[in-house]
Amino acid sequence: MTAEIHPLRAALWPFGLCYRAASAVRNWAFDAGHKRVHRVSVPVLSVGNLTAGGTGKTPTVLWLCERLRARGERPAVLARGYGRANGARLNDEGEMLQRRLPWLLQEQDPDRVAGAQRLVAAGASVIVLDDGFQHRRLHRDLDIVCMDARMPFSNGQCLPSGDLREGPSGLRRAGLVLLTRAGSLDATQIDARARRIRQLACDDSLPVHACHHAPTDFVSRPDGAVLPLSAIDGRDVVLLTAVARPDSVRSTVEELGANVVADLRHRDHHRFTAAEIEVAARQAKSLGALLVTTEKDDARIPDAACERLVLRIGLRFLDAEPTDQELSLS
Repeated sequence: MTAEIHPLRAALWPFGLCYRAASAVRNWAFDAGHKRVHRVSVPVLSVGNLTAGGTGKTPTVLWLCERLRARGERPAVLARGYGRANGARLNDEGEMLQRRLPWLLQEQDPDRVAGAQRLVAAGASVIVLDDGFQHRRLHRDLDIVCMDARMPFSNGQCLPSGDLREGPSGLRRAGLVLLTRAGSLDATQIDARARRIRQLACDDSLPVHACHHAPTDFVSRPDGAVLPLSAIDGRDVVLLTAVARPDSVRSTVEELGANVVADLRHRDHHRFTAAEIEVAARQAKSLGALLVTTEKDDARIPDAACERLVLRIGLRFLDAEPTDQELSLS
């Protein structure tokens, strides 16, 4: 359930201890009331994680917003806006959510309290705080924690010697845990992880649900046609990605029957230049291949830039979905 520690990261363990201690002191200050927590007049549901990197927060936010909308709520997403271009209203994740959910209210502001107040003024009936587990200034009615089921605690060390943003004891603040990317695990492995999480959270009744990120369909750009997953079966493809887990994207595409003939990877949140997009499109054309990217990456590509297929992912639960009561909605 934990990854091995790379020698270079192991050398940074003293800094990891300092980071863990600093986060513990900060959390204590909020818990003890020495740091102020601000409330707004509507419920706030936070989606976050313990580790840095991709644990599937964005698909979770998408699922939660659709769930809230189906209940007659007017949900809004509040995020810091990491990686947002100068002058842009939304970053890539926000643009992705807006393309999928045109009705969605969104604010991105490092001052989440001010952003929440603007969303309330705009008519939001419930706020989804994206990547908010460590953001303690804004009161939340529920903390949903996403954890990669394959390595829930990464290597067990805090940044920079590991990927933890705080110690596992932070799970005591969680109201609901989603074990994401659990599709490759059996029931015994999932149960063992759930027991360990409840033990660390000191809460035997903490709801823990296993889920995985399943491909749903493709969108063809620039025409916007929705295509079935079989559209790439037996086809050569060129992948263009700038995400935290590019290996996962490649595995998904290969499982759909495609042959990856080129894999063009960039760092997470990288903003593609026109030249990079042109190179990818030209390479796909020369190889007689389809250019494939992710929904998050497509938010950073102009609609008419080139012909491409955009892979869309949805959250699928291996057990029952969380109940309204577990989501603090009843």
